[in-house]
Amino acid sequence: MLPVSGLGELVLIGTGGFIGASLRYTISSRVPKVLNIPAGTLTVNFLGSIVLALLTFSSEPKSVVYLVNIGILGSFTTFSTFAYETFKLLEEGQNVSFFMNIFLNVMLCLLGVSIAYLALRL
Repeated sequence: MLPVSGLGELVLIGTGGFIGASLRYTISSRVPKVLNIPAGTLTVNFLGSIVLALLTFSSEPKSVVYLVNIGILGSFTTFSTFAYETFKLLEEGQNVSFFMNIFLNVMLCLLGVSIAYLALRL
């Protein structure tokens, strides 16, 4: 890995950002809505929560944090898209899907962190 200082940090973050954004597009564009819930965004946020927690709880070196946690996962997971899609559900009168999308995103992401935490403790 590159040294973690100055330009090296930016290169790691930028490289990770390209990878994460490409993965997010690939995954979220292939996962169809389920009961009007944007399951693609839910999927990337859930997977990202697991990976972030696995790396964070395992005390990876700074180079991995810059590449994966900040770069890849920073562009792979997406709170802004979640917020937009949730708002659109409300705007379209999809009240049940609106609340389910919020509930599922929060609970599944917390579940993902818990799974990672427990997996590393076993």
